[in-house]
Amino acid sequence: MADATPHAVTNPDADLPGHLNYLIADTASLDEEGTGLKIKIFHSRAFPWEDVFKALLYRGYAVKITNHKADLFIEANK
Repeated sequence: MADATPHAVTNPDADLPGHLNYLIADTASLDEEGTGLKIKIFHSRAFPWEDVFKALLYRGYAVKITNHKADLFIEANK
């Protein structure tokens, strides 16, 4: 059986922010902060949780979910 993990996830030279922007489309926004990423989630039901976590964790990011009032954020740092 072929591995279903996209090349952009496992390739260390791939553009991770570009891949994440493609995945999240209009369900969230992505900000790059130094060596980390911060994703603000707009539509939690439509958000591609599994694909985003897989992309971040395969690349060695530590992932933390936080909230501020009613907003959810994914903070990922190397």
